[in-house]
Amino acid sequence: MHTVTSIISGIALLLSGIYFMRCGLQNILGSKLRQILVNLTMTPWRGLIVGTAASALMQSSTAVSLITIGLVSADYLSFYQSLGIILGANIGTCTTVQMMALPLPDQYFTPLLLSSILIAIFVKKLRYIAMSLSGFFGIFIGIDLISNTLSQISELNLALQYIAAGNSNPLYGIAGGILITVILQSSSAATALLMVLATGGVIDLTTALYVVYGNNIGSCISSLIIGAATPLAAKRVAASHIILNIAGVLLFLPITSTVAFIIEKLVSDFPGQIALAHTGFNLLSSLIVLPFTKQYAKFIVFLVPEKN
Repeated sequence: MHTVTSIISGIALLLSGIYFMRCGLQNILGSKLRQILVNLTMTPWRGLIVGTAASALMQSSTAVSLITIGLVSADYLSFYQSLGIILGANIGTCTTVQMMALPLPDQYFTPLLLSSILIAIFVKKLRYIAMSLSGFFGIFIGIDLISNTLSQISELNLALQYIAAGNSNPLYGIAGGILITVILQSSSAATALLMVLATGGVIDLTTALYVVYGNNIGSCISSLIIGAATPLAAKRVAASHIILNIAGVLLFLPITSTVAFIIEKLVSDFPGQIALAHTGFNLLSSLIVLPFTKQYAKFIVFLVPEKN
């Protein structure tokens, strides 16, 4: 019972940390974010930069995608303008995962978390900055709690080893990544859990890459659901987001072993390897599509045509 409570507490800290960090940064930015998105997306490259920065600041590609869908629905942005933002949002969300891979001393996180919460409660001028910091510290405390708890469950590790051994079919890893991301509603949180399992030696890097592919597809599900109930241009935005990540998976899937080999040569620690894989996947997927934005837009229009 204690073990289950610890795992649930760790996941709760991880998710709430991401949520508070996102809320704090959103409130610091205020309404400026929407204005920036509208004014600075006249070309795909500018949209890419704006989308990357917005996703990094908000710690969520899904949030940026949903805002973009809302702006397109309200005719503030054209579908073509939105594509640069979507490509950038995929890159910006990697900052959370890179942050999680940092080897920071965890003994200071609990007092810093408590201090940030107290500042957020009692110092109104610093409330949102403190909220962002409390989210930052909460993320690391949650990861540490999950990691320590899982390391003490030999039966769970053994079961996970059997699951990993059976993952000779990449589709199992991809499906698992999609499912975890949909359940947690955060690809960053799903990737953090993957880092914990990887650190414990439960899975190898190749299997982890399959799960990362699934994480990226799963992060688009919210946009797809919201987009289904919006005007045509917004439907196309949602479709462009999920097709981008599915195309990225199809591109990387045949060369996964080669990618794993290169990553192992570049980074020695397992969490760092997963963070690099996550960043590399999103960065390359977006940059490959960027020069062909007009063609990509035409392709999405073909897939999601206007009904008579």
